[in-house]
Amino acid sequence: MTHTLTSYLPRQQGGLRTTGMAVPPVALRQMATGEPEETARAELTDFAHLIPTPTPEQARGEARILHALIASYGRHRPTLTGGPFGIRSLTPRPEELVVRIAPSQLDRWIDALAFREGGRGVAGLRWAGCRDGIALTLPGTKMVLGGISEADWRAALGRRSADQSSLLPHWIPQLRREPEYAAAQDAELAGLADHLCATLRRIRLLDPLTRISGHVHLFTTRRDGGLHLIEACEATPTVLPLWISRSVPAALWPATPIPAPGPADPRAAVLGLLTEVEPDRVPSPTSVHPAARALCHIAGLSADPVLVQAAEHVLDVATHVLTDTAHACVYAAGGWAGSCRTFPEGTVHGSDPCLPPGAETVTDLPEEVLQRLGRHFSSRPSDTSRTDLASAGREELVHLLDWALAVATRPANGPDWTRNGTDGTLQHTRPLPDREGILTLTATTSGVYRISLDTLRLSALADEDDTVEWEREAAPSQSAAVLLAEHAAIEAAVCLPFQREYRKQRLLLPAAVPPDPTIRSVIAGSDYVLGFFIFASVLGRLHDLVDFTQGAADGHWRIDPLADTPPDGPATLTALISDWCALPSPHIGEAANTGAADSPDYLRHLAAHRAALDPFVTCYLAAADSLPGARTFEERHLAGFAALRTADLSTLACTEVRPVGERLLRLVRSIPQDPAQLAAWYEDHLNRA
Repeated sequence: MTHTLTSYLPRQQGGLRTTGMAVPPVALRQMATGEPEETARAELTDFAHLIPTPTPEQARGEARILHALIASYGRHRPTLTGGPFGIRSLTPRPEELVVRIAPSQLDRWIDALAFREGGRGVAGLRWAGCRDGIALTLPGTKMVLGGISEADWRAALGRRSADQSSLLPHWIPQLRREPEYAAAQDAELAGLADHLCATLRRIRLLDPLTRISGHVHLFTTRRDGGLHLIEACEATPTVLPLWISRSVPAALWPATPIPAPGPADPRAAVLGLLTEVEPDRVPSPTSVHPAARALCHIAGLSADPVLVQAAEHVLDVATHVLTDTAHACVYAAGGWAGSCRTFPEGTVHGSDPCLPPGAETVTDLPEEVLQRLGRHFSSRPSDTSRTDLASAGREELVHLLDWALAVATRPANGPDWTRNGTDGTLQHTRPLPDREGILTLTATTSGVYRISLDTLRLSALADEDDTVEWEREAAPSQSAAVLLAEHAAIEAAVCLPFQREYRKQRLLLPAAVPPDPTIRSVIAGSDYVLGFFIFASVLGRLHDLVDFTQGAADGHWRIDPLADTPPDGPATLTALISDWCALPSPHIGEAANTGAADSPDYLRHLAAHRAALDPFVTCYLAAADSLPGARTFEERHLAGFAALRTADLSTLACTEVRPVGERLLRLVRSIPQDPAQLAAWYEDHLNRA
């Protein structure tokens, strides 16, 4: 989430990166499917695409199955399920999908897929034993659960009999209302089925996105009459498709049908957007290359003849891209404006802007043309090498192509903007769909856009004007700002369950808490776990900064009696470290504020705000803060040190969800008794790593 305004950084300032294109095809496919190398290599000999495009019926069936898995699994840790939704690997083919799931997930898959009238599941799904496993079928759809014997399958169905599982064998004819229910499920996913199917066929692209919070989190949401797939694995929701958010080469992208209205005309689109948003900047009908001039303005460039000529070339390439079914997914998920949102201090998790389809074609110009274009973006063109000038020219062509695609793929059912007659600012407001509050979009004439949620009436926002600012950035023009704001609004509408207040990092909408949380269950549900490695780095610094701290029973956060208008502040070692590491902190008066780090009250507090301390950190802090009254850091460290030295580390490791390596255990065992040695101890650990 962005809290401060950053200047717009187009591609020529960040460098055009194409190294991903050199990844071997087999490795690219494995990245998406998780297949063994031998399997991936064998499959690639039979199909033209890295990930085969399914038939329309197969795509609809796979979409219904993934949608049922999403509804059943919800937010989950793949380390506990054997992979995303229990999927270890899969092999996509045009008319079938072979899925290999962890054996422990078989019951869970049955629960997810079994249809119950008025409930979740997949209506009309049937099963049959086959040579490679269990075949799950719908009309026109086949999914094989590879490696599952019929005996294991029947045993799992028997275990679910108490739930009256409706996963029926293939010889049972369609029941009376099954076609009706199946048609309703197809209608529910209309417009999103290809995206869901493509995501399932590339499910292991989720793996790198689980390294921060440890969770897979997908869900669907409706906005402006359309259904969107949201990914929130990193505890920040984004609507960007996996292949775009991860900036994978276009060879791994799905081929999907072009939207029903037909391919967009980028020339008409850029002129139409400028006419709507900035009518005074629309080129004269008698001017040469009006659409190219409009594109230059939208992208923040002058109408220099060299740039206009480049924009005309870009529009030609964009026209071909938008009519090619191999690249039709640029229309999905709110359009290509989502990729353009990765250019500034991004609000989505793509580390680099994704190269648009057509990037190689648009830069395939003579070197002298590229150099002439690059001179416009060099402060000292006479001292710049020809290679660097050509590189700058290529980057600007890709930059223009990004904006041409973003404009042409703008959803037709977007918001209605209202113009302020005084300063020309555009604004759109609407009620939030499922709770009290207003979604506000603003785009200024200078290109700054802002998306906020206002009048939320949440007590946690009492000091923040009852407003959450989801995104505020600078775009190259007001027209570009409108595109980016409309796309960001898709995510802003669902951001509240992920939003934290700034001062104490507490969730604005706390999560439901089980009555008896354990250290293990809290870790399993957390977005962020303070591990012992980070904790060790903090301890050495605190030794030089902290004199006296209070015990947990005295209150983790307390009001300073000497302050004129005293806010509460951290008073215990647990509170200081939580504040330093951006962990949620309790309020004065809450039971957790006087509970030890391992107490049920404190565990409930952490669980409510989806954060955790690892077992070794918990052991240290619970002991350190058990000493009552004001104590020195040295005294508290000795208590924490003693607790770790006398603890059964193997037992503590069993309360951790994540793998506990020998390297971590060595660090815990070697913690020094003398607090003055903490910094050197951690430095030595880094040198040995």
